[in-house]
This record gives sequence, structure tokens and C-alpha cells, in this order.
Amino acid sequence: MLAIFVFGACSQADPKIVSSSFRLAYRSFDSSISETLSFFILASDDDGIADLESMYLLNDDAQLFWKLTVDDWLVSERSGETWVGSHALSMPGGSPFPRGTYRAVLMDKGGARSERPVFLNAPKQLRHPFPSFSINAGKYAAVSTWQRNSLVSYDASGAILRVENLKAKEGALTDLKLGVNVVSVALLTEDDENFVTALTPPVKIR
Repeated sequence: MLAIFVFGACSQADPKIVSSSFRLAYRSFDSSISETLSFFILASDDDGIADLESMYLLNDDAQLFWKLTVDDWLVSERSGETWVGSHALSMPGGSPFPRGTYRAVLMDKGGARSERPVFLNAPKQLRHPFPSFSINAGKYAAVSTWQRNSLVSYDASGAILRVENLKAKEGALTDLKLGVNVVSVALLTEDDENFVTALTPPVKIR
């Protein structure tokens, strides 16, 4: 059913979507590859960021929408700018995302809103083989033909500790200089031309 939103305007100042970040992410689970969306908004509100309440991503043609609120969106500070969103939007049943035009809608607590179109033009099939990352006998090996390769470090709870450029695709595990709180790592690869990323399953370091 097509979602129709009717908004009132009670706030002193309207929120603004200054910019957006929209990337398709491939992940591997149980030998299958699924799609998730990483979607963030650079938000601005003269009443303060605390006045923001919710954001929507809508695909009107496919009659789909996703809602994020202050209770479940991530807040990322980048060079003094505040971005809100999620790295893990998914389709029902794990099916592929429709390509084409979406709408981003940002709302504040007074019901005022800002809206802008965003476009998902990612290829329907991977342009590069899915990457892999392994650890064996104190050594690591990354297999990737992607443009950029980064190492993602996780703690015991599965929370991300940091993401940093992987300088060499193979070497001694000690060369990575992982901290004592790191329990597992994964390889994050990026295709900037097509706004696509791929994330391998986490591998325990010991």
C-alpha cells in the first residue's frame, strides 16, 4: 500500500536536508549475498539538532518506506557536521532494492519537514567479485579487486571500534596493530564510482 504522509508545521524553524549519503552495501551471510542500504542525512535545524524527531526513505513507485527515529538512528559527526541515518536498511525477505528515485523526508518535533529526492543507480549485479578476508597461523589475507579496502574492527559485543584503510592485502596479524579490545575484524571494500560497498563476515582474531 502506498504510504501517504500529511504533515503539519508547528515548529519555529523548519529542518533542512543539507546533503545526503546513499550507498548500496553487499553483505555475505551463510554463503549468500544480500543487499542493505547505508542512508544518512546531513541535517540542519535552527532550533537545534535535538529538535529533529524522525526521517523517512520512500520509494513511491514500489510502495515502500522505511522510518528512523531518534531512538534508532545513528548519529555521526564528520568534520563538525552532524549526519543521522542507518547502515542497515533492508528489503522485506532480503530481496534486492528497487533501483531508481527515492524520497528522503526529515521531520522535527513540531511536525515541520524537509524533503529531497535521492537516487539509487547501483548496478544490479556486482562489478567486482565479492571480497574475502581470512586469518591463519598468525597471518591475514585479503582478496579484493575493489577500489578501496578498509579494515573494520569489532569488540566482544559486535560494536564497531574503528574503520581504517588496509595498507597491505596480506601480512602478519601483528602488522595491523589491533588493540586489546578488538575481538574480530572484517574487510570493507568500496566502489566509489557506483556508490557500492561490500562487507565480509567478521573473522575472530584468536
